Amino acid sequence: MFSRVGFCMLRLMPKHLLLLLALSAHADPVSFSREVMPLLSDNCLSCHGQDAGHRKADLRLDTQEGAREVLKSGDFMARIVTSDPEELMPPPKSHKPALKPEQVALLKRWLAEGAPWGKHWSLEKPMKAKIEGHPVDFFVKARLAKEGLKLSPKAPAHTLLRRLSFDLTGLPPTANQTIDSLLASPHFGERMAMVWMDAARYADTDGFQSDASRTNWPWRDYVVESFNANKPFDQFTLEQFAGDLLLNATPEQKLATCFHRNHMTNGEGGRDKEESRIDYVIDRVNTIGTVWLGLTLGCTQCHSHKFDPISQHDYYSLHAFFNSIDEDGAAGTAAKPYFSYQSPHAKRAVEESQKLVDARKPVETKAKADAAKPFEKWLTEQQGAVKNGFQAWHIIHGAVESQEGTKLAQSKDGIVTASGPNPKQDDYRLISVIKLPRLTGLKLEVLPQNSVLSRGKDGEFILTDIKLQVRRKGSSQIRDILVKYAIADTKTEAKAREYGDVKGTLDDDPRNGWTTKGFPKDQPHTALYGLAEPLVLESDEELIFELRHRSTNGDANIASFRVSATDQPGPAVREIGPAPLEQLAIGKPDRHRLLDQFLEDHEPYQLAKASLDRANAQLKEVQAAAGKLNVMVLAERKEPRDTHVLVRGVWDKKGDVVQRDVPATIAPWPAGIARDRIGLAKWLTSKENPLTARVFVNQVWQMLFGAGLVRTPDDFGLQGQRPTHPELLDWLAVDFMENGWDIKKLIKLIVTSETYQQSSDRTDPSDPSNLLLSRGPRFRLPAWMIRDAALASSGLLNPALGGPPVRPHQPDGVWEEIFMGRFTYEPSQGAAQHRRTLYAFWRRSIAPTFLFDSAQRRSCEVAISRTNTPLQALTLLNDETMMEASRALAKRMLAAKTEDRLPLLYQSVLTRPATPKELSVLQRELDRALAHYRAHPEDARKLQTTPELAAHTLVASLVLNLDEAITHE
Repeated sequence: MFSRVGFCMLRLMPKHLLLLLALSAHADPVSFSREVMPLLSDNCLSCHGQDAGHRKADLRLDTQEGAREVLKSGDFMARIVTSDPEELMPPPKSHKPALKPEQVALLKRWLAEGAPWGKHWSLEKPMKAKIEGHPVDFFVKARLAKEGLKLSPKAPAHTLLRRLSFDLTGLPPTANQTIDSLLASPHFGERMAMVWMDAARYADTDGFQSDASRTNWPWRDYVVESFNANKPFDQFTLEQFAGDLLLNATPEQKLATCFHRNHMTNGEGGRDKEESRIDYVIDRVNTIGTVWLGLTLGCTQCHSHKFDPISQHDYYSLHAFFNSIDEDGAAGTAAKPYFSYQSPHAKRAVEESQKLVDARKPVETKAKADAAKPFEKWLTEQQGAVKNGFQAWHIIHGAVESQEGTKLAQSKDGIVTASGPNPKQDDYRLISVIKLPRLTGLKLEVLPQNSVLSRGKDGEFILTDIKLQVRRKGSSQIRDILVKYAIADTKTEAKAREYGDVKGTLDDDPRNGWTTKGFPKDQPHTALYGLAEPLVLESDEELIFELRHRSTNGDANIASFRVSATDQPGPAVREIGPAPLEQLAIGKPDRHRLLDQFLEDHEPYQLAKASLDRANAQLKEVQAAAGKLNVMVLAERKEPRDTHVLVRGVWDKKGDVVQRDVPATIAPWPAGIARDRIGLAKWLTSKENPLTARVFVNQVWQMLFGAGLVRTPDDFGLQGQRPTHPELLDWLAVDFMENGWDIKKLIKLIVTSETYQQSSDRTDPSDPSNLLLSRGPRFRLPAWMIRDAALASSGLLNPALGGPPVRPHQPDGVWEEIFMGRFTYEPSQGAAQHRRTLYAFWRRSIAPTFLFDSAQRRSCEVAISRTNTPLQALTLLNDETMMEASRALAKRMLAAKTEDRLPLLYQSVLTRPATPKELSVLQRELDRALAHYRAHPEDARKLQTTPELAAHTLVASLVLNLDEAITHE
């Protein structure tokens, strides 16, 4: 991503270009709003603007009255052109350069014309100029003609169809598609929703340290349905601001207000909930500023805006509209208000998952039946092996140490006793060499000492976490071993952040863990830990078992314990009591437990069982999602809160009381409308409001052209860039409002223009950033679109709309590493794996790793970031979803005639025929790949394929990674 400095530079450079372009036409009168005001903003208003706290010499240049006073003095221009550094404006200490000659000339012309005043361009009502022909082409051609340029030729038919399909549906085209059919596609709403999710900072978790999951996804489906239904943007706005206040509001209108609850919520301990609540309200105001007004309202949280005519009182007057929501700053499951909603889209997900379970169950059953014969053979062998007795658990002897000074000593019977200093918290470590052929689990016995289990005052221990690690002798490097199961002889129902359940020792969270409080303190207690995978140690490796006592209570360190190890799988490490082979050895065999142990090591069955277990887990998850869900929404509290200006933006430093209101410098409040959230929505979409239509039109333009007519979509203020084609932006904005805020009509108008349909091949040296729109848009597709396109091209895409979130493939351990094991990422199974990226589960702490240059969804984002790094190329080459798509394409190729395979690949991915030269290159690469995999079949086996399938997969991956495949052309 761009650094803040880099981003500011990017915003500044085109501004100079635009200023020079504007100055080229001296015959026209100077435009105050488009030429003079930006010049004053850049060079004067930080010291002579509306922020009284930073105003120098009590001089103002942001108002007509203030400017008149300055101009009366007669030294306005003299201070600008002087060579005296003590008199020069802007002063050298401001680190602003002296004005350029052309800027000085502009100000002199403005003064000569009588110094006419006005508003910043974006605060003047847009006007619809008279045109001839298509409005987009009229303004673009006129601007190009001034520079002696003209439009580029029309793009080839296949390129234009591909461009339209990606822009309108986010997917590659199919045969016989038209603009109207693409706009009518149900995938249109999904494409539009992906942009709206970024603006709405939508995610499936709260954020912050706990980052708990939430169930707001039905709102995402509301957005898709609204765009597909072509809901007018003013109505779309009204429902998301005040659906709960509408007369006879439908469930979906109430659901719509979730837009303003998509912010992060803070459940961290120690914070003041009122501070969090105010943060949520501030987030809503800032989001309104970005999405609807295109203004940096956040700058006025602490003081009046230095550049734009928005005061701190204005900011908190907007704040007042959301200050009486019935919330208290809580997070997690306490983040009221909620709306109980049952999604109609979840039923499909349940049926889909049930089919997957039904398909995998017979496979598991057959694998179990096939294991019967090898089980009998194994059982016979074990009967002979244990006839002289069997011991499953082996006591571990080794070195013992503590972190905080407790003295530990181990006796011959393996018991470790604590003595000496008794710190409030401590970590114990047992370090040993294990002689077993493998390690499958550990047994921890907490033993009473003087009739108590801990060294604390109450005799109760609290074990918060355990760690199992391996270290090579003589090395300081340690690797963690995943422990998957934990069971104890005491069972306590404990909440997520309470002590009791032994499973709490597996998550690295000191706020939960194992205690036997409530059970006898004078008796031993046992916990069993099962490894996720059997561990085989090298001869020079040693095992480290760590017991962590880090409870928030403290004073609960274990007094005496013993640790044993086993190589037995299954019931031996998951059930308290004798192991199956121990029962067999004493003549009390339990065939059911013995079969369970055998199957644990029987790979064919384990593969089938793991597959079924994942399907069952997914079915259980979507069944829960199909019930009533709590969706975070807006609802007013019975008693409204007073709203204060917050001094310097500090949450508990209350200043003046303010009432619900809007910045009058933008637009007046609509007559006869109550000052509530309904009224706020209507003010935003009033024809008197000069910003909302312009801002949304610009967002749509950015979606289609890769950059907006205003290149700073989040800042239409004085520090933002001016529009490249102001009359065009205004015409489209007025037309959008006049046609009932019709989004599809707006998009169709733009994409039917010659400007949109230009070829993107030409780059004019005088216009490298395409500010003049002398060529078609060309840019790298967003990562989510690349993934969806690969799934669609390969035939894997599941086109279902709506429903609970899914989890596409990600590298193993991504969540576990960040959350210390609290969350485990399990990729979705079956058709759910190949849903569109819109439906991917979005965790705020770590966005989906297969997306690059994506919004983080922690706050509102409407600007687009594009970078190019080697990691992105590596992702596209190695991501598991991309490999699945390549493999699926390869299978389709192999199902075709030999001579049709490569043409089929090209047509599937690039939606055009391959040229003879391209086919020649592909054939060469295919021949090379075939030769390699036939000579090295083991490489194909690593990919779980045949040499032929592996070679065709490689070539399919090559085409999926072509520049043409990942570029909007």
